[in-house]
Amino acid sequence: MNVKQSRIVATISALIIAGLIIFLCESRLTYHAVYPHNDFADGWELYINQKKYENANITTFYKYLTEKLQRNDTVTMSHTLTDIGYIPSPVVVFKSRYTTLTCYLDGEEIYNYGEEMYEKNQFIGKNYHIISLPHDYAGKTLTFYMKVNEPDAFNNLEIVMFGNQSDVEGMIIHTHRIIIFAGMFLLIFGLTFLFITLLFISVVPKTIDLLLSSILCMNVGAWLLSYYNLLSFFMYAPSETEAEYFSMLLIVPFCLLILYFIQNIENKKRYFLLVAISSLLVIVQYVLHYCFNIHMRVTLPLYHINAFFGFGVVAFFAVKNFRKRDLSPSSLVQMVGLSVFTLSEMVHVILYYLGNYYIFINPRSSILIIVSGCLFFALCQIANYLLFITESYARKKEFASLTHLAYADGLTNLPNRASADKLLATLDETDDDYCIISIDLNGLKTVNDKYGHLTGDKYIKDFSKVLTNTFSDSSECARIGGDEFLIIIRDTAGIDVNSLIDRMNSALDVMNAIYSEYKRSVATGYAFRHERPDQGSHEVYLLADQRMYQNKRKMYDELRQS
Repeated sequence: MNVKQSRIVATISALIIAGLIIFLCESRLTYHAVYPHNDFADGWELYINQKKYENANITTFYKYLTEKLQRNDTVTMSHTLTDIGYIPSPVVVFKSRYTTLTCYLDGEEIYNYGEEMYEKNQFIGKNYHIISLPHDYAGKTLTFYMKVNEPDAFNNLEIVMFGNQSDVEGMIIHTHRIIIFAGMFLLIFGLTFLFITLLFISVVPKTIDLLLSSILCMNVGAWLLSYYNLLSFFMYAPSETEAEYFSMLLIVPFCLLILYFIQNIENKKRYFLLVAISSLLVIVQYVLHYCFNIHMRVTLPLYHINAFFGFGVVAFFAVKNFRKRDLSPSSLVQMVGLSVFTLSEMVHVILYYLGNYYIFINPRSSILIIVSGCLFFALCQIANYLLFITESYARKKEFASLTHLAYADGLTNLPNRASADKLLATLDETDDDYCIISIDLNGLKTVNDKYGHLTGDKYIKDFSKVLTNTFSDSSECARIGGDEFLIIIRDTAGIDVNSLIDRMNSALDVMNAIYSEYKRSVATGYAFRHERPDQGSHEVYLLADQRMYQNKRKMYDELRQS
């Protein structure tokens, strides 16, 4: 499979996986409410500190703000519940953002969250609150009282959902099904390929960038799920928003590290200084949050500076590489995935700042942008893994081919002189008896001179077939010169060497009878290890070779006498 075919296979495989993700999202997380339900977006009586607003819409909360919310500000929202029919386990679902939450029903407190953390100035994040209601809720006034814990805590709120608990949880999951599947997919994919990569990292240094990409996929999956507060629907996650910020801050350093391993960085010291600065900003935010109670939301501008800086570096190298086209297919796939991912992250940061100025886009569009970037990055990693596997397989085949060429005779495909030397060396590692047979073709020069080298080559190849047919079951055969051959018999017990040589000569006689244009014959000599007990395999071979030449002279003498 060539590079172009590998790219096509990798791309098609990644697209098939993307299609499966979409199919699973639509088929497995589709939900239809069983009982009546209602959503409250408008019709709220709203108090911001002491200022009152009638019939307010909380999804456009920013319209009622004269200035940004600060710590110690209070927000109170009230709404009268109407009878929507029979619903078992009625609940109201409200998502708070960096505030405490106390819920009242007709002035009676039924839920409280975050008061203790507020008093200690601990971090209060974003949370879905599922608050149980009595069955006689109809006509009663629902009130949410919030104390702001972070500056600029929010400028919009999500609609309040009211209905059966299973129904509203199912609808929330259905609404966020793409995010859930994308996050779960990134986590599972990253974890799976992390283990696979760890199996090869000690022997294949190239896998370091794959290792980092796997970890980044897991990190991004955790960030996606915690950013939309969906982890709490599947596990106990009291620090979900902290997990969101923790994983988000790691994105930039990981992107810069991956970029280093897929690029040909000219000034490595300067680049590592950039990575160190980026990582230091992250460490500073962690230290401020966990040691000095200066929350990560307060230091969020540091992340935005880091993000624009880091993603700008990725964009610079992307433009540079796409112009020069100097990346390998594997690195190119990774670079495309990283570029699209960082672009989506950049757009996400820009949308955040636009929201601060009350410029909003459709939430589904925002979700589509960020999820598409994350999934595209993961799919590029899958394509890269496939390319990596095919390239590794091709390199392995090439290495095997080169190794074969280095140790095999090109004409007969038998082991060559280098291979024979290695075989002889292994004989010195054992105390067992063995036999070495030295063989020399008779008349090869005459055949070459009279019939040409093609015929001489055929003579050699025909003999090599006879040789392997005779000795292959019990020995190792090699061609060590133009007309010289070597046989090693490791297990001599029960082996009659003379009978094997006679069988070889008989096969040559048969060929001579059928193809009589020239005579095929060989001179042989053999020796056993026990004949040279205190010496090595080389000396045993020299003894066998000496006997072969004695046999050759005897054959020539007999030929002259006849």
